Amino acid sequence: MRWLATCAVGLAVSLGLSAPASASPCARHDRTALRDVHWRHGQQAHPLIGQVFKGDQPITIESGKCTRSPLQQLIVEVWDTIRDGGIVLLGEVHDNPEHHVVRGDILGPRLDQIAPTRNLHPAAVFEHIRTSQQAGLDAFYARSQRRRSGRSVDLLRELDWRDSGWPAAKIFYPLFDAALRAKLPIYPGNAERARMRKLVRGEEQPTDEEAARITLAQAMSPPLLDALAKELEGSHCGAVPGAALGAMSLAQRYTDAHLADALVRAAAKHNGAFLLAGNGHVRTDRAVPWYLRRRAPDRKVVAVMLLEVVEGKHDAPAYLSRAPDGTAAADYVVFTPRQQRPDPCEILRQGKP
Repeated sequence: MRWLATCAVGLAVSLGLSAPASASPCARHDRTALRDVHWRHGQQAHPLIGQVFKGDQPITIESGKCTRSPLQQLIVEVWDTIRDGGIVLLGEVHDNPEHHVVRGDILGPRLDQIAPTRNLHPAAVFEHIRTSQQAGLDAFYARSQRRRSGRSVDLLRELDWRDSGWPAAKIFYPLFDAALRAKLPIYPGNAERARMRKLVRGEEQPTDEEAARITLAQAMSPPLLDALAKELEGSHCGAVPGAALGAMSLAQRYTDAHLADALVRAAAKHNGAFLLAGNGHVRTDRAVPWYLRRRAPDRKVVAVMLLEVVEGKHDAPAYLSRAPDGTAAADYVVFTPRQQRPDPCEILRQGKP
């Protein structure tokens, strides 16, 4: 019955109603609801929405002071990893607003009874921020220090988000707001775009650090390289010439290596780190975790993918990304509502920009 009480509290708050004075210990410290509460009460028809899988199996709900939802249990386990100085990778589908809200819940859970986080300030490394944007990040922090406050709208303005190529800034506000409220130091994770293109095309001489990334990327096994090439070809609707796939593959692997290096540095400085990136960068078989196992083999790494449900597709294991050997390519998977969007391949076939 305590689970019902928690849901009632969260729903009441989300609807602007006053919550009972004695909230459940599972409730957030700020008395707002986690996103799965909204999904449970939002007339969502798909049975997988809100479920969390650990590997191939639904997450185990541990009993204690309260009965947790799968998302709450995931938050507990994620912060256990952070508390041990580990690295947690949180995936996304870039244009899905729900994914940024959910990851905001994870970054700033404030579930003090079951996942105390007040004295933990791990780094937050963003794929969405390139090293060439460090000056904008520094300017934001300097201004925030003077004003003793900082907002995500100001941060994304400093980062020239409108011209960045990412989806609309407003859907990312919950994610950046959560990082700022939790006082997580924000770092750029991505390489400077023009420089990376020249490196993978062999048009410029790499530095020693860049050469080390390229060498490591080239050491990936043929089965993993083949799987990556097939994914890239499929994600570009089969329209990429075969000659271009090699450079695209190296660019993807170089980006993963760059993200891994940023995480290793940030985790060493702040005793733990989060990565915020697309699902393709967090998969455990060939993406950022592959490089982390080589760069920081003693540091625990956990990867979480957020997957959109498909109408009529109810078999959870069929959603899971898998390594060539068939094992799940994520430690956890969270099933979320699907963002409606045009078919990108149809747009490409019609020649639309």
